[in-house]
Amino acid sequence: MKFENNNKEVIKRITKRSLKSNKVRNIFTILAIVLTTFMISSVFSIGISFLKNYKTMNLRLQGNKATTFLEKPTESQINKIKSLKLHDSIGYEINVGKVVLDSLTKNKTSILIRYSDEEDYEKQMKPCISDIEGKYPEKENEVMASKKALKFLGKGNAKIGDKIKVPCNINGEVVNNEFVLSGYYTTYGIIEDAGYLLVSEKFVHTNNLSLEKNGTLFITIKNKYKNTASDVLNKEVSLKDNQKFNFNYDITNDTTETMMITIVLISIIALFIVLSGYLLIYNVLYIAVTKDINFYGLLKTIGTSPRQIKKIVKGQAIRISIIGIPVGLALGAIVSFVIVPVVLDAMNSGNYSAAMPSVVSFNPVIFIATTLFSLLTVLLSCRKPAKIASSISPTEALRYTGSKTKKQKKNRKSTNGGKLYKMAWYNVFREKKRAILVFLSLFMGIITFLSVNTFLNSISVENYIEKYVKNDFILTNESGEGDKIDEAIINKIKYIKGIKTVNTSKSSYLQLEMNEDVLLPAIKEVYKRFGSTPEDINEILKSIEEDPSKLSTAVIGIDDELITSFNEDSKEKIDIAAFKSGKLILLDSWSYGENYKNIKGNLTIKNVDTNDSLNAEVKVVNDNENVLPSGLPAELTLPTIYVSNSALEKLDSNCINYTLYINVDEKYESIISNKLKNLSNKCGVDFESKVEETKGFNNSQIVMNILGSGISIILIFIGILNFVNVMITGVNTRVKELAIMESIGMTKKQIKKMLTFEGLYYAVITTLFISTIGMAIIYGVYKLTKEIADYAAFAFPIVPLALLLIFIFLVCLVTPTIVFKLLSKNSVTDRIREE
Repeated sequence: MKFENNNKEVIKRITKRSLKSNKVRNIFTILAIVLTTFMISSVFSIGISFLKNYKTMNLRLQGNKATTFLEKPTESQINKIKSLKLHDSIGYEINVGKVVLDSLTKNKTSILIRYSDEEDYEKQMKPCISDIEGKYPEKENEVMASKKALKFLGKGNAKIGDKIKVPCNINGEVVNNEFVLSGYYTTYGIIEDAGYLLVSEKFVHTNNLSLEKNGTLFITIKNKYKNTASDVLNKEVSLKDNQKFNFNYDITNDTTETMMITIVLISIIALFIVLSGYLLIYNVLYIAVTKDINFYGLLKTIGTSPRQIKKIVKGQAIRISIIGIPVGLALGAIVSFVIVPVVLDAMNSGNYSAAMPSVVSFNPVIFIATTLFSLLTVLLSCRKPAKIASSISPTEALRYTGSKTKKQKKNRKSTNGGKLYKMAWYNVFREKKRAILVFLSLFMGIITFLSVNTFLNSISVENYIEKYVKNDFILTNESGEGDKIDEAIINKIKYIKGIKTVNTSKSSYLQLEMNEDVLLPAIKEVYKRFGSTPEDINEILKSIEEDPSKLSTAVIGIDDELITSFNEDSKEKIDIAAFKSGKLILLDSWSYGENYKNIKGNLTIKNVDTNDSLNAEVKVVNDNENVLPSGLPAELTLPTIYVSNSALEKLDSNCINYTLYINVDEKYESIISNKLKNLSNKCGVDFESKVEETKGFNNSQIVMNILGSGISIILIFIGILNFVNVMITGVNTRVKELAIMESIGMTKKQIKKMLTFEGLYYAVITTLFISTIGMAIIYGVYKLTKEIADYAAFAFPIVPLALLLIFIFLVCLVTPTIVFKLLSKNSVTDRIREE
């Protein structure tokens, strides 16, 4: 009968003293735990913060959380909509009027006055604005203003309580009103030339305004009903003749796929970190156990049970974790609150950078989960070493070499087995699990580095510029209304020193003639994407038949140089001569989907004011290179239509200049940039500069390179550390074996050569893995990157791969001989006798 001793205090003392006697081991283990904990918390902090801020940005650009609208609703309609319970929130806005000032007309800007009820303001509007100071107006003479409105009024420095006098057009009458500023806020909508004044409910009642006469109902549909809400609302709610539900396209739908891909990438990186951390911790503890295996064998001889030995090994690991995990979490917290905002700022460069916040999402769950995950990793890592230490007998401990004894093959020739490269091959795989762990660790570190490098090179500034920035400067009249870029401005720009070319794109709102070959497929395809049923589409077609003016849309005019440039870049060539003469009309392929190449026929464009018309053959084109200007809003989301400038001027002699594409001499770039920026501010048009976009993108690239390379280098360091640990263990546990081989005639030079072969095998096999599986992973990373950024171009990391492999080969070839040299200073006799 076996009685287990109960020496808890002794076990604790042994655990503590064993820790003190292995300071180097402790440093390695603590470092492994700190790195694993730090990297897991950092990656998830950056990832979650980015995803939340990205979602906020898209809400801000959308302007309002609501995606369904009904103008001038009645009380019964509102009650019916509420009873359907499709909504998260229902609010309303009343259009009060607009501010009338010569300065606004001159600068081609506007200030709209409106009232938002509590539900609309709190739940639908607030998530899309920021920097809110003060409160929503309650008194009749109070007003809340967007900062843009205050800027347009010349009151940019106004404070809460200040009086603001504005002439307001309400119900067709201009009335001078004096308001007291109750608050202000920042807007982020895509329309740059509109500001807003929010008035109180009392002001609305005083001016005899109501929801049914002047308002719009805003409905935020629940996610689970987004695809069916249009059918239910149109079926269940009785509408008046001039009413219809408008289902605004939810911009957040476009970002769902991007967010999912980002989550996948973050998860892959986190998985690599966890596995690499596990391998490092496992190897360090495994080395510690194998090094002290004689000690555990001696403990067995004095009555220590296997369970108690497991407690000693696990107790050491847990005590080390108590130091390593808090340090890793502290470093992760520092990164979260110091480096993450910098990273997010860098990632936000672009047209909508102001709308993207740089808020750190401090989530305690991340740090709690990281702590548990790191602790679990440590416990799993020490499980195998603890099992080895607890199960070994004192006799086995004395002759333990770190590998299982294998049955020798019969008739094994001594000359064949005596070759150094074959002996090295046998030694590498004598402990298969250990070899696989080293290969995995080296492979993952290198592949992570190369994957990050591929990701960053694929989204390089050069690729972005080549895809999206074809010209040095672009001036755009985004509203498409009012002649903000007149001929005098164009001539002024042309005479600026250093200007090489100025290409003009024009626009005019004209009416299309309905036809089944060209327009009908586009209308069906687009509304099908928006979730409309065949019955809805029939209703739309019926409304067009009753009111052909619904087919009014902006026709974009293209000058000769721009269309030539488009034809050079496009894979689908067009008849340039036919386009220039007005015999060919181009349509953007977005509205037609994948079958756009099958669209053929003629299209008629009419100017209803002059009765002039143009009937020409159409060609649907895919502007992948973004050479052509983007289209302007149309009531029925019609395809963007392009004709030559000369053809458009014949249809409408008053067509406006929509976009200017300006290219300059490089040495005058900065001077011209300042002049054009000032000019664009005066005209109220959008200004884009290749220099500014490149600068902003370069800043983001630098930060992302530092962050990505930092994570990758740490993982490579973990892989190298694992290899070095394994080689130290391999040589250390074989000191006696190598001494015996030396005693029977093997020279030190031959031993070093054999160990060098071992290192070479590690390097070569790792290289083979990288050249096969690794290349597939790298290409997969590029494909994911392409989904996130359509301008990404595959860049094979030849130079980083070559430098990395050279480094790996050097480490793998040099480490074994250095370890042997350090452990073979004593004589052969002393090494054979050493316990």
